[in-house]
Amino acid sequence: MIFSKPNHHHVKYFIAFLLIFAVLYGLSYNLDFTPDEKPTYGITYSAQHAESLNIDPQAAFIALLDDIGIRHFRLSAYWNETEPHDDEFNFERLDWQIQEVRKRGGSVTLALGRRLPRWPECHQPQWAKSLTEKRQQEEILEMIPYVIEHYKEEPVINRWQVENEPLLPFFGDCPTPDVDFLKKEIELVRSLDNRPIIITASGELGNWSGTGQLGDTLGVSLYRTIWKPIVNYITYPLSPAVYAMRQKYVLSNGVNEIILSELQAEPWSQKGPLEETLAEQYRSMNPEQFIENVQYARESGFSKIYIWGAEWWYWLKTQKNQPQMWEAAKKLWESSSVSR
Repeated sequence: MIFSKPNHHHVKYFIAFLLIFAVLYGLSYNLDFTPDEKPTYGITYSAQHAESLNIDPQAAFIALLDDIGIRHFRLSAYWNETEPHDDEFNFERLDWQIQEVRKRGGSVTLALGRRLPRWPECHQPQWAKSLTEKRQQEEILEMIPYVIEHYKEEPVINRWQVENEPLLPFFGDCPTPDVDFLKKEIELVRSLDNRPIIITASGELGNWSGTGQLGDTLGVSLYRTIWKPIVNYITYPLSPAVYAMRQKYVLSNGVNEIILSELQAEPWSQKGPLEETLAEQYRSMNPEQFIENVQYARESGFSKIYIWGAEWWYWLKTQKNQPQMWEAAKKLWESSSVSR
């Protein structure tokens, strides 16, 4: 994870949230929550991100399937990849990934729209970047039916994700959040297919109730140690009980299901892995921190946990001769018969 361009207004906003969560931490510290004993583990995977790390995206995907044993994936129908030219569609790469998951009896959450996992968050094709926001939205509403129709008979897809953290206002190279347009996208997907829809929100800074009520499932992120301008590295001062309390509140207010859609298992630093020393990367993520984050997520009460950073594990193993993160993940999956 790389932080976007420094903005002092955003930093003040972030610090204010930390103060609020510090109060929540104090209120929840002595509350007892039982960890989920048999959580289901999955990952988010991006072939585009794998390529940015100079690794073979297919080799990495097969290794994740067959060496670690991952069966549950969140994949993305990136607009710039599925519609590289106006009204010309290409699903070759995504078809291959879904086919490999199907061969092994796995499942896929398929994200679609403009704002999808991985930087720069919004993945417009080159031809659409010069269009006005209104025209881009019109093109997105024309693109979504092509994606749904292409995968409508694909049994391995168990839910659609519409956009990614679409109401988060200060991260990514994206337009200002537009809840009315998001509702149009959700309505369109519902009209085309009856599979559940997941909408995601920041686990630390998002509006869980408002976002969750838009779909059938709410997905939230969980990050522990991050980098921000001015404050540098910081670990969120929250106990697992904060997340458990928020889940219970939201589930009692009209949200059907909550999953952990993005658990930090890669560095969050000022620069990307190719520009940062390993020592610096390990400040915010390392095998010990990975294990702690998984335990923290379990103590937060999540029964479905999708982990973020698998491309980095493979990069460390194959490019840096550092297999420790990979082995830690392998051990986790081996210990979880539910996920195999």
